[in-house]
Amino acid sequence: MSEDASSPPPYEVFVSFRGPDVRHGFLSHLNVAFTQKNILAFVDDKLQRGDEISASLLGAIERSLMSLVIFSENYAFSRWCLDELVKIIDCKRENGQIVVPVFYHVDPSDVRNQRGSYGNALAELEEKYNLTKAQSWRSALAEAANLSGFHSSNFKNDAELIEEIIKCVLKTMNDLHQVNSKVYVGSDSKVLVGIDKRIAHLILLLDLESEGVRLIGIWGMGGIGKTTIAKEAFKRLHAKYHASCYLEEVSKKVERNEKESLKQELYSTLLEEDLKIEKTNELPKYAKIRLGRMKVLIILDDVRQVEHLQELVGDHKWFGSGSRIIVTTRDRHVLTNEADDIYEVGELDFDEAHRLFNLNAFKENHIKMEYNEVSKRMVNYAKGIPLVLEVLGGLVRGKDIDVWKSKLSKLEKILDKKLLNLLRLSYDDLDREEQKNFLDLGYYESDDSVLDGLERLKDKALITISEDKVISVHDIIREMAWEIVRQESIEEPENRSRLWDPKDIRKVLEKDKGSKSIRGITVHMSAIKKLNLSPDVFAKMSNLKFLDFHSEDYSDRVDLPQGLQPFPTELRYLRWMTYPLKFLPEKFSAENLVLFDLSYSRVEKLWLGVQDLVNLKDVKLHASIFLKELPDFSKATNLEVLDLRDCGWLTSVHPSIFTLEKLEKLYLSGCTSLTKLTIHTHLSSLQYLTLRGCHMLKEFSVTSENMIELDLGFTAINALPSSIGHQSKLEILRLAETCIESLPATIKNLTRLQYLDIMYCKDLRALPELPSSIEKLYASHCSSLKTILFPLTLAAQLKENRKIVEFWNCLKLDKHSRKAIGLNAQINMMKFAHQRHLSALEGNHVEDYEDYDAKVKYVYPGSSVPEWLEYRTTKDYVAINISSASHSPLLGFIFCFIIPKDTSRAFRVKLMITISDDERGEDEGFNIKFDVFRPLVGVASDHVFIAYDERCSRYLNSRAQNQTRFKILVKAVLPYKETKKRLGSYDVLVVLKGFGVSPINASAYFKFIQQMEFPVYTLNTLLSFNKWSWAAVIATTLCIPFLWFKIKDLIKKLQ
Repeated sequence: MSEDASSPPPYEVFVSFRGPDVRHGFLSHLNVAFTQKNILAFVDDKLQRGDEISASLLGAIERSLMSLVIFSENYAFSRWCLDELVKIIDCKRENGQIVVPVFYHVDPSDVRNQRGSYGNALAELEEKYNLTKAQSWRSALAEAANLSGFHSSNFKNDAELIEEIIKCVLKTMNDLHQVNSKVYVGSDSKVLVGIDKRIAHLILLLDLESEGVRLIGIWGMGGIGKTTIAKEAFKRLHAKYHASCYLEEVSKKVERNEKESLKQELYSTLLEEDLKIEKTNELPKYAKIRLGRMKVLIILDDVRQVEHLQELVGDHKWFGSGSRIIVTTRDRHVLTNEADDIYEVGELDFDEAHRLFNLNAFKENHIKMEYNEVSKRMVNYAKGIPLVLEVLGGLVRGKDIDVWKSKLSKLEKILDKKLLNLLRLSYDDLDREEQKNFLDLGYYESDDSVLDGLERLKDKALITISEDKVISVHDIIREMAWEIVRQESIEEPENRSRLWDPKDIRKVLEKDKGSKSIRGITVHMSAIKKLNLSPDVFAKMSNLKFLDFHSEDYSDRVDLPQGLQPFPTELRYLRWMTYPLKFLPEKFSAENLVLFDLSYSRVEKLWLGVQDLVNLKDVKLHASIFLKELPDFSKATNLEVLDLRDCGWLTSVHPSIFTLEKLEKLYLSGCTSLTKLTIHTHLSSLQYLTLRGCHMLKEFSVTSENMIELDLGFTAINALPSSIGHQSKLEILRLAETCIESLPATIKNLTRLQYLDIMYCKDLRALPELPSSIEKLYASHCSSLKTILFPLTLAAQLKENRKIVEFWNCLKLDKHSRKAIGLNAQINMMKFAHQRHLSALEGNHVEDYEDYDAKVKYVYPGSSVPEWLEYRTTKDYVAINISSASHSPLLGFIFCFIIPKDTSRAFRVKLMITISDDERGEDEGFNIKFDVFRPLVGVASDHVFIAYDERCSRYLNSRAQNQTRFKILVKAVLPYKETKKRLGSYDVLVVLKGFGVSPINASAYFKFIQQMEFPVYTLNTLLSFNKWSWAAVIATTLCIPFLWFKIKDLIKKLQ
């Protein structure tokens, strides 16, 4: 009895094997392991009697989540085995099925190159079968042998090999099921159907373990899911890289002359600095050097021309080893000579398509029986294209069966017509007002401040709305909107409701052919030649609601020699970047405006007096460098965003702005003439305030109970207001390169603060107690910093959640502060290990960290390993004993390295750790690495680098039953690409001045707490204490680290 079409795959693993070689030995033990771990595996003894083996096998392969291929001595002598393999490789290519080879007593190179028994077998089979068939077998063998898998010669026995295979299968199943169960309850509440196989296939092509740089293309038709795959891949992979950047709609932005800003966004994001790209479009040399040391992930979405790809990443081989670039495109030609591999995204199979359609039509995966047949017929017409399935599902959602049949009848009539006609069914189902709104959005993407009544458009899958209210329209659907408008008047564009073609716009505007039919105009200024317009160019367009002349530079494309008459009063959306006049029209009215954008303009003043701006929500004047003053905004009671970045002549902000109760975002970075920003009222709605690069700003006092991010970096302020402590929702505080001398004590009241940047604050002398919520503290290059205060009790420090703490080149830190930083590292790392252990025991999801050096690390000046580490040495290895791991498993390790002074400006130190099974280190052992990213200005003294890691503990726990003593060896190098001391192709060795290790097991955390907070003293001991001993007891009992350090030093002196 066949399964229902929408049921999940019946098998998790398909096992391909040669029976006589492994059936009664290795495979039987593997099968037992599958049963013990509740893994549903397909092997040929599950075939029902009388089944045609070939048909059953092919169906089982198709419906399995992964395949395990056991290559044994005589595998290739079986035609059935080879046909299985061809089908498995087909499923890998088409559906992204995971394939794992096991080389059982055979050499992978023999399989890959068909040598030895594999060569003999293929030679025999070629005599019986045609060359085409044989070539398909050879190709499948070669592809499978190139995949990452298991080699029996790397394991002591079959038991170890089977154990690793089971771990691999369980991890793969866990990853796949996590993605399968992932539901997005955002703008569309949709399940990402079929994403697991597609991501798995992409990851195989990325070959994440290999060195070098790889560029992988994702190619397919519009609406097939390329962007969805890229976004999900970015979300799952970005944490594995030193830096990452996702750029959307690349070619569209390049065509709009945004090349420089796009490139600046890419490299500024990767380097985490405000990088300036010169007009030559060349990347600064120092930026290339830094990027060459970094492992980065770049995703470029929707690249339509190869030149656009080359302009952004050029010869991408100069990125750091291990970097990956993913490019999505509809045009395979873009990738032909650029990509290392191409993933052709195919349509969803019927089961996936049916599931996706049901989720959009019914908001669930199961349907009523009477809808089953008609839904399957609709799915057939969608051809497996996700976007079409979503549109069709939205079209019939909530309708009765008769409406479904009516819609299906229309579909059947347009079977041979273009996809645009199919998509138009959703448009025809809208009322007139909804159709107007949809066509507007087909031209003027925006946030939902411009248009109302969008829920129905979203329900029809014609638009998407992100969490931050940004509306998007898919290219296919936008093309449909363009075609609908073009059909309004094919020959006379002035009679259309909307204009977007540069030629049509030139014809209408320069010849004053405007009419009341025109509702909107949109064009990127780079696509149009210089326009010479009359002052009454818009006079006849009485219904004009949208005017969008957009650009990203100062290029002046419009001449208005006689000025400009007022805009139509119906205008709601005005975006005129590079507006050429110094002033707005004399009788300019902003009363109906919702969005007002004159970025990159020459305007010096806006309107005069007070206007009724109740509809206004978004004002952008970015880079209007001649703007001298702002008008009164007191009646803009719904204003949410005010962007004044890089308005270099603006000396003040109109006080009315600080009376606005709905203002959420105020951007003032780069306003270099601004000297103060102080208000006496308490803002209720402001969430984001940026003043970065306002070099003249000395006075600052702004508070908001809802502030989330405050950026005062690169300003001249020398103090924060004490009221900073009232901003209880603040999460990000940037103060880099300011003149502050101290932070107010009230900063500890910021209980949600997670990110604090005080780098290069050269006048800062002391750090007060900081809030326990901080995860990332960047305090490097504070050359005057001497003291740091930590909470007085262990209980208070245990509330902290520190992940990254950096004090590079803070050379004046006193020794008590340095020791306190080290102790704080111990406390936070012990707690981190304990929390992850508890989460795992409780069955909660625990993030699987790969690069721990990027997750939990401390660095500060110092020349010796802290005393609290269990194993300390000045050599390059330690011998450890983990006998306790047999009854209390290891959770993780704390590693400490003393990084020596180095002024060579080599950016990265690579730390490689090897754990050997015995102290002699005769076996290959287990290897991990840390990357230490040092300041480009060099390291002016020795530094202590402390990091947490779990990878070693997993390895040692698996061996703790048989062995308890291990050797841990560390090697530090400057990668040869990053130093002038290059010796051929070899890395330059760095001699560490100290090395320390502390294993953490499940019981260590509680012992640590007891030792720190509740010391045990006998009566005789207490009676023998002198006054200094009593002081030590009090200090340790209260857990005052910096006081205890002082007392210890004093005791030593007295002795």
